[in-house]
Amino acid sequence: MGLLNALAQCALDFLVDERCHACARAVDAARFPGPPPALAAPLELATFPLKLTSRLLCADCAGGVERWAKPVSLAHPEPARAGHRPIALYPAFVTDEKLLTVIHLLKFARHECIAPWLARAMMLGLPAPARGAGDAWLAVPVPMDRRSRSRRGFNQAESLARALAAGWELPIARAGALEKVRRTLPQSALGRAERLTNLEHAFRADTAVVRGRRVILVDDLVTSGATVHACARALRDGGAGEIRVVCAGYRDQRRSLLQS
Repeated sequence: MGLLNALAQCALDFLVDERCHACARAVDAARFPGPPPALAAPLELATFPLKLTSRLLCADCAGGVERWAKPVSLAHPEPARAGHRPIALYPAFVTDEKLLTVIHLLKFARHECIAPWLARAMMLGLPAPARGAGDAWLAVPVPMDRRSRSRRGFNQAESLARALAAGWELPIARAGALEKVRRTLPQSALGRAERLTNLEHAFRADTAVVRGRRVILVDDLVTSGATVHACARALRDGGAGEIRVVCAGYRDQRRSLLQS
């Protein structure tokens, strides 16, 4: 089987002109000094009956995606009005066009196999929950409403949460532990004030599942923070204790404004 895998991979490499999804250069044409960065790791396209891999980013583009060095104390966009307190945000990477390319392939091209690959890259730079506390932590994905999930076929946050939970050996919340109880407009299409009202009372947590648990809330991207704050508030209302938000990408909006 090992020889057959190697022959099949050689055939795939020969037939497919593998190019970086970010810069469009041939993947083999780009070099990176030292060990390859996490986002340059091969993506498993298939594991049965043959194991076949490809690459999404060249080493140069993958190495150009900046990692977050430390957690972020994420304040609500309007903490005084909304009554929210800051939450601990653990981003794996700084959101840029290269990372967005990967996220768009996952979400909109519906390549769900990207989720475990991205989760492995995230875990290389994220602190794992403390040993011996596995029973207390619970991985909870940011939910989608049922119509949106049905249209896409999967929830990318749930796929990431499942892979992270497996890697950290944590339980993952069952369906309905945190759910979106009403449809909302896409946050990306709204202004700052509209984003806040759009998510009011949009989420509900199951008290029987989250009460007394420490929660790792998982999402793909965090922008303004309005969505994860709305989820965190629902979790606290359901009796959850410490809440840690983990995401693939985040870009500090205040820092972006200062640098623009």
